[in-house]
Amino acid sequence: MSESARLTAWRLGIIFGALLIVEASVRAGWISSFFLAAPTRAVAVLWQQLVYGDALLLTGITLFEIAACLAIATVFGVAAGFLLWRYKVVGTGYEMLLAALFSSPVILAYPIFLVTFGRTSAAVIALSSLFGLIPIIINTKGAFQNVNPILLQVGASMNLTRQQLFRHILIPAVAPTIFSGFRLALTYILKSVLGLEYVAQVGGVGMWLSDAAFKFAVEEVYAGLFGTITLSILFLYLINRSEGWFRR
Repeated sequence: MSESARLTAWRLGIIFGALLIVEASVRAGWISSFFLAAPTRAVAVLWQQLVYGDALLLTGITLFEIAACLAIATVFGVAAGFLLWRYKVVGTGYEMLLAALFSSPVILAYPIFLVTFGRTSAAVIALSSLFGLIPIIINTKGAFQNVNPILLQVGASMNLTRQQLFRHILIPAVAPTIFSGFRLALTYILKSVLGLEYVAQVGGVGMWLSDAAFKFAVEEVYAGLFGTITLSILFLYLINRSEGWFRR
């Protein structure tokens, strides 16, 4: 068994072991089912909601919002990061501003977005895109800035055109750092989208979690949490696959 397969087996073993402990504790009454749902019951409720309830529609809404935020943040973030690297005076001037904005509680501006865009998915997408935009800009600028000059010299010695230099040297060199920014952006986008749906009661998985919590439907709450974890794994898998394609 390879090192990667062994590591994956250990991870899955720890996760399933923890779930088995929780399952046994809830069923034995050591942990109150009012506070924690048995994993099998949560999965059963999730399946029931997907087949007979509105969970599939709500999941589709959240998927659309996350995908839209990630697409907007990627397009504008990579372009802005490249321009900040290309024009070093501008990049130096805005670097501290971006760092300060990244650490500020932008989520507190959600009432402004609700007033501007209405209580719709547009407000969620507009605000959540900002959370993904900043880390992508910072990582893109840093990626181009830290490219080894020797690689560029090798490309120049081979008489590569600017397009060839960009495609065959710059893109593979900056891809790992930029995709790290994508993963970080996805984390913030997920939290922002679900949080805004929860607080503002805008249609999606977050609204489902809010309704379930209001009704004290513990099993539905944990079913929604399982669903959000699945969405996160799906998007991370797609990002990792995309990184492998770009680095070829």
